[in-house]
Order: sequence, then structure tokens, then C-alpha cells
Amino acid sequence: MTKILVVDDMPIFRDPIAASLRLAGFETVCASNGQEALAATKAHRPALVLLDVSMPVMDGLACLRAIRADPEIAKTPIILFTALSDKQHVMEARKLGVQEYLLKSSFSLKDLLVRVLKYTGKPEKPAALKAEQAPAPVSPTQPTAKPSSERPIAPAPAAPPAASPDALPRLLTREQCLARAEKALAAKTLSGAVAEVISLAASPRGSAADVAPLIARDPMLSARVLQAANSAAYVSARPVVSTIPDAVRQIGLATVRSIAAALGIFDAMPPSQADGFNPVRCWQHSFAVAMLCERLVPKDSGIADAGLCYLVGLCHDLGEILFHTHFGKEYAQVIELHQRTGRRVEDLERQMLGVTRGELVQTIIASVGLPEAIKEPIRSFHDGSGQASSAPTPLTRVLRIAEMYANGLVLASSGHSPVAPFTRAECRAALGREEPKPPDPTMFRSEVFYTTGVLARVSSDEAEGVMRPQYERTTARIFVVREAGLSSFDPVVAALETMAHVRVVDRPAAVEVNACDGVVVLSPSDLAPGLSGQVISELAAARGPGGRATRALWLVGRINGMTQRGAPVAPQRWPVRLDELAAFVQGCVAPGEVRGAAA
Repeated sequence: MTKILVVDDMPIFRDPIAASLRLAGFETVCASNGQEALAATKAHRPALVLLDVSMPVMDGLACLRAIRADPEIAKTPIILFTALSDKQHVMEARKLGVQEYLLKSSFSLKDLLVRVLKYTGKPEKPAALKAEQAPAPVSPTQPTAKPSSERPIAPAPAAPPAASPDALPRLLTREQCLARAEKALAAKTLSGAVAEVISLAASPRGSAADVAPLIARDPMLSARVLQAANSAAYVSARPVVSTIPDAVRQIGLATVRSIAAALGIFDAMPPSQADGFNPVRCWQHSFAVAMLCERLVPKDSGIADAGLCYLVGLCHDLGEILFHTHFGKEYAQVIELHQRTGRRVEDLERQMLGVTRGELVQTIIASVGLPEAIKEPIRSFHDGSGQASSAPTPLTRVLRIAEMYANGLVLASSGHSPVAPFTRAECRAALGREEPKPPDPTMFRSEVFYTTGVLARVSSDEAEGVMRPQYERTTARIFVVREAGLSSFDPVVAALETMAHVRVVDRPAAVEVNACDGVVVLSPSDLAPGLSGQVISELAAARGPGGRATRALWLVGRINGMTQRGAPVAPQRWPVRLDELAAFVQGCVAPGEVRGAAA
């Protein structure tokens, strides 16, 4: 197998590169300084060395000189990483025969792979393996001959051809899944400087003068902050920023915090997946939840400080993100079989992977090197099947509301994301008030889109697709009948307002049938006073504009089974998926009028 040496003293930069190269079919060896790199080059004779410049013990240029001075390894191709744009370093590296150099602040893993293939050719073992052939770690019950932290272990044999159409391929065992998750994520953590910057930038006592020295300790973080400060969004007629304190003052502590979080957590995100996973949408959702957690937590409540709330919101989906990173190929087969057969996803997960996605997410959360104060509310947020816990902690209650409201603002990771209203009692218990003030949706989305745009470094074509709402606004006119026990801080209404013209009323009699194309009824149960099945069926039977029947959607918290069978409108338990809500709205659009299309 083609071997590549990855050299960097920062695990948060080195490990994602090594993991991506292994997924592409290469074998990797890692070193944390030039001295280790020189020894590894002699011992392993790699086909290519990816070499950082700024390192302790022996820096990259000293290592490069030593490699070029040794006749046995002098011709080894080398790509230099640097957080510096100093021409002197670049010119010296060229004189020493470096093949290429890449600025840490601007390269992408996709671009890196193109350059790697240029010097190594395709790996002997390509990445495009079938999922049942994909490398899997040895389970604790398997023999461990020739173990290696950098070399994928041979997978368990694929299941034999099924004699029955109901037979399913066994891709991994439960033990293999758990071992892979624990092994792959054991070293994932926030670097000290990044964690300190996030915490201090979120603190009301934080200042540019306090944060700048912390940023300067991390060359990669420094480069990214300077890059953001000099981006077109900030520069305009201003001079180029060349110092960290000036950069922090230019972009503000909130953006600095977001940059640090992205660098520490999200830079190794996988590409879009067959099951609908979109990394940039996931960034948007994570930042939206983090910002809402920070704003919604009651002041002086004793739950947590703003910085901790922000990090809990930011990391709450980290298990899902890393699940896609390490189990994406296998899970694509699960989804394909679900779509083809209609069988329950959870049943397919257990039979094909030996474990459910929710259980794996819990293992991933436990394995990631985050502080316990962040892990604990996230673990409480998910139970073994990935659903919301029935006994949440105080911070978890805030997280659940922020998660659902971010979906309602259509800042969701996918169209499968759920929305549901909150009761006044839920809001009071979690947030200390029954009617929290919602953020201005336009301003809030713009802030999230901007933050993601600065950090994601997507192409212009990609940006056009993900830096806009997931659903276009239609001409439909929707009345929402919301039972009095439900809070006006309402994710369902927030989502509908992005898709249609909405008017909220508290009783069916206030619905002007002649002025609406659809009615959405929200009630805690199907036995709510004044909101019986008969009343809602009468609304649906009324004729709206142009004599068309009025479409109705009845969402309830629980169903008591008292609704008459065959009624025109049956209650549906919330939450409802965004895609389902959008389909209802589009069905309300009058013929010949504009239908919004999902992005």
C-alpha cells in the first residue's frame, strides 16, 4: 500500500489529514516534529512527505535540509505546509527541492488529495471499496496479529449470498462498530489554545486584548483569523490587517469564537453523503443551535455561563457528524436498502451493523475528548436510539428548545429535521418564561449564513446552493389555529413563515376561509376543547378562494384514539418533518400561482 508521512506538531491538523488519506486508500505514518520525521522517512521510505514548517525540536526547513542531504532518501517528494506567507521561507524551500507548498489557512482536503495523487499516483488499494469490504477494526474477541494504529485491519468476511430476499448482508458486528468508534475518536479533542479562545470570547469579561495573545499561540488559528479579517466582507476600503489584535477588533469576538470552534471541531467534516448529509448545512445548524442556546438560557439561572451553553449547542450534533465521517460507506447501504425495501431503518441498522445509529452516536460522544460539562447535557439529549431523553438536565432542556427552534427557522441539517410547538409549561420550565422573545429571523439567518460562509471556504457554486433558505417562499396563505396552552415561541409557525403567508389565531371561528388556502391546527391532544375532529373537518370542508377546498393539517402532541374513523382530517402526532410541512404548503398553492421549490 502506498505510504505517506504526515508531519505536524498539532494533532488537530495532523489527524484529520491522516484520516482522510487513509479513507482514500493510502497508508499513513505520523510524526510530530522534524526529528521524528527524519527517522520515519529513513525507516518507512514513504512515497510522499507532507511536512509542516513551524514545529518544536526540529522545524520543517531543518528537516527538509537533512532529508535532501541523505543520499538514500534525498529524492523523496515533499509538500510543505506553512502558516507563514514569508517569501524567504518559500524561496529557501524551493532551493531545497520541495515539490509544492500549501498555506494552512487556505488549503482544502480535496485540493490536498489532488496534489498527493499527482506525486504518488492512485493508491494500491483505492477508496471506492464496497462497504462490505471496507476496513473495520478488530473486535475484542478477534485475534490481533500485526496490529497497527495506522494500518486498517482486514474486515470480517462479507455475508454469503442470501438464499432469501429477507436475508441482509452483515457489514460489521456490534463489537467492530464500537471498537472502530472508540479507536478513531480517542484522540479527538479541542487543543488548549482553541478551547481557551472559545471560552474567553464567549465570556462577558473577554476582550480583544485578552483573546489576541491566546490566538497567537496557535499558528493555524492565527492564520484563519487574519484571513477572515482581510476577507472581502471586512476589507472594502480599509487597509490590510497584519496583526492579531487588529484582526480581532476588526471582526469581533463572536466571529473569532466561531472560527476557533470551526477549526477545533468541524474542519474534518466528511463530504455530502447519499443519505442527505450535507456538511455546510450541518455547520449552519450547529451554529444556529449554539447561538440560540447562548441567547435563550435564563440569565442568573445558575444553569451555565454563556460560553458553556454555546459550546453545548455547537457540539450537540458532533456524534452525528463523526458518525458520517467513520461509518458513511456502511450507512449508505443501510439507507439504500431502506429505500428499496421499506423496512424500518433501526431494524436494518441492527441486522447490518449489529448496533443502532443512536447507540453508536452515544459511543462517539463518550469517546470525543470534550469536557464532561459539555458531554453530560449532550448525552442527556440523546438516548440509546438517538431520540430526545425523557429526563433532561436543565441545560438539556435549553438545548432541546434551541435545536427545535433552529429547525423551525429552517436552519436545519436536512429536510428530515423535525419541528413541533412547545407548551407554555415547557418554555417556563426550561427558559424561565412562557413566551421567550424569538430572534429576528432575517437577521438571525443572515448572521448564521455569514458565519458559515467565512468558515466553510466553499466554492462560489456551492455557496449559491447552501447560503440561502432550504425552501422558497410560496404565495400560499395559511391560517394557524394554535391552542392557548401552546407558546408563541413556536418552531412550526417559524417554519411556515419561511414558506407562506401566515396568520395565527387561537380559535377556529377566527379563520377566514375565503382568505386562506390552508389551515394548520396545533393542539396538545385530539381532545383539546373547541378543537375536535368534527370542527377541523368542517374547516377542511369549507370552500376557499375560487371555490377550492381548504387543505387542513392537524398536529397534536398525543392521540387518544377518539377521532371518528374515516373523518376528512385525522390527527397527526408532532413533530412533523420540514419536508412534510413544505409538501403541505405547496399543496395549498392555487393552480397557476408560484410554487416554492425545495433547494
